[in-house]
Amino acid sequence: MLYKFIVLLFTLSSGLFAQSVLTIEEAIKTGLEKNFSVLIVKNEQEISKLQNNFGSAGMSPTVSVNGNLNLATVNSYQEFSTGTIQERNAAQSNNTAASLNVGWLVFDGLKMFAIKKRLNQNEKLSALQLKQQMESTVYDIIASYYLVVKTTELIKAAKQNLSIYEERKKIAKLKLEIGADSKVDYLLSQSDENKGKSAIIQLELQLLNTKTKLNTLLSKPVDADFITTDSIVINYNPNIDELKKSVSKSNASILISKQNELIFEQTIKEARAANLPFLQLNAAYNITRNQNQAGFVFLNKQAGLNAGVSAGWLLFNGTKNNKLVKEKNILFLNQKYLTEQIQQQVDGQVYNSYKTYLLNKEILELEKQNLSDSKEVLSISMERYKVGKANLLETIETQKNLEDAQVRYIEALFAIKMSETDLLKANGSLIK
Repeated sequence: MLYKFIVLLFTLSSGLFAQSVLTIEEAIKTGLEKNFSVLIVKNEQEISKLQNNFGSAGMSPTVSVNGNLNLATVNSYQEFSTGTIQERNAAQSNNTAASLNVGWLVFDGLKMFAIKKRLNQNEKLSALQLKQQMESTVYDIIASYYLVVKTTELIKAAKQNLSIYEERKKIAKLKLEIGADSKVDYLLSQSDENKGKSAIIQLELQLLNTKTKLNTLLSKPVDADFITTDSIVINYNPNIDELKKSVSKSNASILISKQNELIFEQTIKEARAANLPFLQLNAAYNITRNQNQAGFVFLNKQAGLNAGVSAGWLLFNGTKNNKLVKEKNILFLNQKYLTEQIQQQVDGQVYNSYKTYLLNKEILELEKQNLSDSKEVLSISMERYKVGKANLLETIETQKNLEDAQVRYIEALFAIKMSETDLLKANGSLIK
């Protein structure tokens, strides 16, 4: 019974303190939902949506209600041409007025239509900027996640190497005790063991920093611990011809620049509108009531509707508006140049990333073979060292070859994953 209780307690304790497994899919999902940079751009997109309406474009009529009340107490003395004298002390007067006013700008040189189209384009721009921010965040999450995976794998390899150091130390100690070897071999083995322990500590510090960065990207507590998957999967087969065709239609930087072209196009139309006449309809309903104890008219009431049309045409303002139109055209031209520049830069990035991906793929295969060969050579060398057919320096060299092969293979895996991520980002495929 006591045994069962101890087993149950151990099981519960293990469950309580077990680290949660974080997959790359979960990390990306959490980042897109909680990352502060993404949330800020989402709010900016919401602002663009709110601003995109007929009222902001000036297409809607304006309605206002006005009212005022004036009270006064005066001493009045009046002499009239008829010889009549009127004198009032503390004479009271009150004036009340209220009005309902409607104004509607029905033509302004088509400026309101240009503004509405610009607001539409701004809303589309905000959606592209959100996509760009999400892609950037996903890229950072993938880089940090697989950096955690890489560092974890390096720690595993370092611990395997440490076990080999410990085994070497045991063999060297045994040989020293039986007089088959000098103390130098034992001290060298002990030094390598300490060096291996130090390397593990340094890697664990790197892992801590990398996990902290990933937690920050996911807006999680910085000390939240987790474990990642233990493999880097490569399942992307890019085609350079397809990338060249699709990148201009899907790359966020290019699409944002093209969207800014459309916005500048509308600002030119807005500036040109000032050269055309405007027409506005006005209507109002007014109520007034004036009461005065001093004067001929003691009470005056009026109520009524009035309507009218306002029109105007700015014929000359020192060519100020013509210069503004030219300025907008130059800005539009610069934006087109910027789009071409970004297109060229992205094409260069795609080409380099594609070539890097292919080269990293070749390197990965080579390092995979090197790793397999190094393991076999070390295994043989350790057996030879045990039976005295190989000296310590030969064994150290073969172990160093294995350590280097392990690091190069893990680095090659990480490098090809980042090349894959670069291509997916350039092609706008990081987010579906």
